[in-house]
Amino acid sequence: MSTDAKSPEPPPSTVTVPRSREKGIKIFMWPKVIYIFPSALVALICAMGMYWLPHKAYDATVPPEPVLIDAKSVDPNAPAPVQNAPGAPMTRRERFNTPQNLLGLLFLVVLAFNLVVMGLDFPRFELIGIILAVLFGIFFVLWLGAYFDLDLMRPINQVLASVYTFANAGFYLMYALAVLAVLVIVYITRWLDYWEILPNEILHHHGPLSDLERFPTMNLKFDKEIPDVLEYLMLGAGRLVLRVPNVDRAIILENVLFIGTKEEALKRLMSRLDVRITTDKDDPLV
Repeated sequence: MSTDAKSPEPPPSTVTVPRSREKGIKIFMWPKVIYIFPSALVALICAMGMYWLPHKAYDATVPPEPVLIDAKSVDPNAPAPVQNAPGAPMTRRERFNTPQNLLGLLFLVVLAFNLVVMGLDFPRFELIGIILAVLFGIFFVLWLGAYFDLDLMRPINQVLASVYTFANAGFYLMYALAVLAVLVIVYITRWLDYWEILPNEILHHHGPLSDLERFPTMNLKFDKEIPDVLEYLMLGAGRLVLRVPNVDRAIILENVLFIGTKEEALKRLMSRLDVRITTDKDDPLV
C-alpha cells in the first residue's frame, strides 16, 4: 500500500492585473463664431425654397420690360408667338407677402439674432429685465392706441410694406457653405489649445507643437458659471473656473460647450485620487 505524501498544491496566484489608467476629461474653449450655425441652417432652407421658386428674384411691383425682337431674324412663315397680357403690378402689401420676400426676411432675422448672441452677453437677470421692458413697452403702446383711439398698425404696416429683400438660391447656398467651411476650420484647430484633466494632474496643451503645462489636482476647486443665457440655451455653453492650490491666478475656461456634462464628469473624477506605485514595467510592487 502506497503511502506517498501528496505534494502540497501551490497557493493561488496573487498577481493582480494593473488597472487601466483614467483617460481624463478633455475641455475645449470654442470661439463665439460657432453660434452662427443657425443662420447657415436657415440659409439651406431658403436655398431649397428659392430653388422651387424659379424666376422670383426680382421686384414684383415693377413690371417686366418688353423684349425687342429683330424682325429680320424672324421667319415670316412661323406662327406668331402667343403673348400674355401683362398683369397689374403688385401692391406693396402683396409684395411683402411674396414667398421670396418672406424667405429673405427669415434669413436676415436669424442672422441678426446670431450676431446679437455673438456680440453681447445676456446674464439671467439682464435677460429677464429686457423681456419685461419689451413687454411693458408693447403694453404701453397698445394702451395709448386704445385710450386715444389711434390706428397704430397703419404706420407699422406702411413700414413693413416698404421692406422687400430677396436673393437667389445660389446666394443662400454659398453662404451656408462658407459658414460650414469656417466651422470645419474651427473644429480642426481646437486641438491647438485645450485642457486635459486627469485624477492626478491638469495638462494644458497649446501651440502648434503641443507645448505642455502641468498643474496638480490636489485640493482642486472648480466653479461653473453661466455668463450668457442664450448661449447656454443654444449649446449649453458656460464658463469653467479652476482654482489650483499654489497658483496665483485662477484658470478660466471660457465658452465650454455642454458645461453641465463637464461638471458632472469633473465631480466623478475629483471624487477619487489615483495613487499607484509601479516599476518601469508598470507591474505593481508586492
